[in-house]
Amino acid sequence: MSAGHAEARAADAPRVVTATLSPAWDITVTVSRLDLGRSHRIGPAAGRLGGKGINVARVLADTGIGAYVQGPVADEHRPEAARSAEVEASTGGTPVWDLTPTPSRLRCSYAVVEGSGRATVLNETAFEHPPEVWEALTDSISRRLSEPAVSVLVLSGSTPADCPEDFHSNLVTAAHAAGVSVIVDTSGPGLLRAARAGADWVKPNAEELNELFADVDLIASAGELVRAGAGHVLVSRGEEGMVLVDRTGPRSSARLGRVLQGNPTGAGDAAVAGVARCLAAKSQGPEPARLPDEDVRAILREAVALSASAVLMPQAGQVHPEWQNLRHEVVITKEQA
Repeated sequence: MSAGHAEARAADAPRVVTATLSPAWDITVTVSRLDLGRSHRIGPAAGRLGGKGINVARVLADTGIGAYVQGPVADEHRPEAARSAEVEASTGGTPVWDLTPTPSRLRCSYAVVEGSGRATVLNETAFEHPPEVWEALTDSISRRLSEPAVSVLVLSGSTPADCPEDFHSNLVTAAHAAGVSVIVDTSGPGLLRAARAGADWVKPNAEELNELFADVDLIASAGELVRAGAGHVLVSRGEEGMVLVDRTGPRSSARLGRVLQGNPTGAGDAAVAGVARCLAAKSQGPEPARLPDEDVRAILREAVALSASAVLMPQAGQVHPEWQNLRHEVVITKEQA
């Protein structure tokens, strides 16, 4: 292979690894209005392999960034994943599937989306995996971290009860040893463990912060995660946008200049993809203790634009083709410490 071809292959190689600890078969139902206690006649439901990290990988692929998809999925569901990949490849970009086998059944997630944009989501609890599945998943992720093109690891989704307590910390350590930045989007004790492990970025929403710290002041709660060890905390606040807090205090907040109607279930995952896109565009190496203001604005603009564009799409893991134009509508405000 010539040097030119080798460089082209390296440029095309996935730069992000996404891990979904609790994948699901996502079923989306659209109705004009959901009336509790009554029967509804609906159009065909849309179903595909999903989960937060998988949604992130799909958004990255749709916006030109390759990603490896990691997670425990039973062999019986692999044909479904293959069909899903074929459909995605025929309509646009597709991530690289690198799933870990498990004997445990895949959980289901049901999203009922009304014409108003209100979404009601029913999530099954994840089924437990044998210890060797978690070991195999850790090994698989670690192998991908050693690839020269990989510069970002994303750990997304709820942390199952049977997940080893040192899962996040071990992968944060392995990623940093490989010069890879880590983004964690989870909740509860898993979020706090990720911060304590030194994750470069964590992305809680307002509800998750309140549940963890029982504090109505989101900036103060985000500061608790920073003091625990997280490098940056990106808090999503729904229609109010996002705010970024780091080791020097609150930096900036950002929101779209208008409110969009649609399905918000994939908005947070698209925001994580926005952060990952910006980090993947940088060279490998440790991040500075304080990001330059220019980088803060770029990350917030990307995260808000992708998050907003996801609201316009029927399923999580999709972004509107005109998402880049939304960058110009993002309003960024400097926060006071």
